[in-house]
Parts: sequence; structure tokens; C-alpha cells
Amino acid sequence: LHGVVLGNRAARVVQLGTHAGYSTLLLGFMLRRMNAARGLFTLDIDPQMCGVAQHWVDRAELSEFVNVAEGDSCDARSVDAARDYLGAAPDLVILDSSHEYRATLVELDLWYAALATGGLLIVHDVSRFAQSFDVTGEGGVRRGFDEWRLANRDAETFLLNGEARSMDLPRPLYKDACGLGLIHKPGL
Repeated sequence: LHGVVLGNRAARVVQLGTHAGYSTLLLGFMLRRMNAARGLFTLDIDPQMCGVAQHWVDRAELSEFVNVAEGDSCDARSVDAARDYLGAAPDLVILDSSHEYRATLVELDLWYAALATGGLLIVHDVSRFAQSFDVTGEGGVRRGFDEWRLANRDAETFLLNGEARSMDLPRPLYKDACGLGLIHKPGL
């Protein structure tokens, strides 16, 4: 994320799936370094996790740069709230939320449409291994990513470690067995 945010000066970022806020803090520190006030809108459906993340954002004095919001990433009102906070369409959307197949399809449709032209959507947990994270047993983020990119051929997509089936295999560069999907919105 460091290279994507700082290297490209991505000053309007949406994070779907805040959890306790570790990545939120890292993103907030990068945005503060760039002096990108109101640069991160982070969203989680769990009010308790939002409270934990907000505590750390406050403690790190990142409130000028980060908004922790409680809400559903499958709800169009969340897209509106993100755009309102950021002041424009996001340059970068990081999807790491429910891990459910159907939710992933909805999120990809909603947030790709909201993404600025030339923007990037990063999708975590797209490997075969991570399919087991879907509590519905319907194929998880991987199935959603595969089906979405087949239906949206104008989007540029890329998959890292998509075929990883366990944590045990050696990986030469990108080590995360959960996999990473990249979706670029062309048009510049």
C-alpha cells in the first residue's frame, strides 16, 4: 500500500473493512505525510470495531486525515458518504470486508462505478485458499472477482497468488497466500 499511496499521491482513499484499524493507521500516516486532509474514508459494519479504530486514530492524532464510519459497504449511501467526505471520487478503493461472494459482487459494482477515472481498486482475499473465508460457502471473493471481471471486460484486472491453496507454498515475491486482485479504471 505504501508504494501505491505515496508513489502515486493517492489522496482520496476508501477502505472497506476497517476492523481494528491497523491498515487505517498506516494509510493515515501516509496521508498525513502527504498533507492530504480528509484523505481516508474507512468503513466497517461492526460498531465495536469502529470504536476501536477510532480510538487509535484519535490517539495517533489522525482525525484531520481519517474518517472512521460505521456502515454497510454494499449500501449506495456509503458510496455517497465517502464521496461527500473526500470531496470527489476516490483515487483508490481497498476492499477487504465480508469475504462473501454475493457481497463482493455488489461491492465491486458499487465501488468501481464510484472510482475516479484512472483509479485503482485493490481486492484482498482473492486466492483459492481464501475462498474458505466465505461463511456462505459460495466461493467468496475469488468467485466474485472472477465473475465480475468477465462481465466488465473494459476494466483492467490482475490477480496475484490467485491459485494459492495453502499458507505453506513458497512464493518468490508477493508472499500473501490470501491473494490480491487489482482493478484499474482506464480512461485517462
